[in-house]
Amino acid sequence: MNAIPNLEIIRHINGNRFHSEYKKEVYTTLSRDNSGPLHTKLWECHKTNYRHTLRIDQNIFERILKKRGPRGRKGKSIGRPAFGIRHLIRRELMLLFHMEVEKIVELLNSNPEYKGGKKKDITLVMPNLSIAIKELVEEIISKDNDLQSHPVFKRMWAPCACRLLELAWINKKQKSIK
Repeated sequence: MNAIPNLEIIRHINGNRFHSEYKKEVYTTLSRDNSGPLHTKLWECHKTNYRHTLRIDQNIFERILKKRGPRGRKGKSIGRPAFGIRHLIRRELMLLFHMEVEKIVELLNSNPEYKGGKKKDITLVMPNLSIAIKELVEEIISKDNDLQSHPVFKRMWAPCACRLLELAWINKKQKSIK
């Protein structure tokens, strides 16, 4: 079974298990301390997902790899927390889907001819995001029709996801400089 999630399924965050919107299998949950969304094991499941190769700008790749977070065990949890570049890229893609569409439109308008630098290949197990990316692109174009011909949207879903991820990281860099 290779489920292809749509944008609504990826954006859905479970609330209380007695809530009418509660679903057993979700791609996003809230962290225990409510600090933000987290991707679930469905992103990493070898049984339902295939391997996909993403080609990310080498500078962005290195910056994502340097990203530091809490290390070690937390409370009563068993084992080590997930880590590594594959885990970090899955997280960044999940955060991309939870970013406000207006913010993505602003990023695309501020970089009209964006083309990344030298690429680094990374192969990871994750869901096929083709439908979710297609729906996200439709939302973006509905906000600003001039973006139809943007270079980010010229290719298939994986390069599009990579370029959007790179633009989000470029924006993070600019915020940290200010």
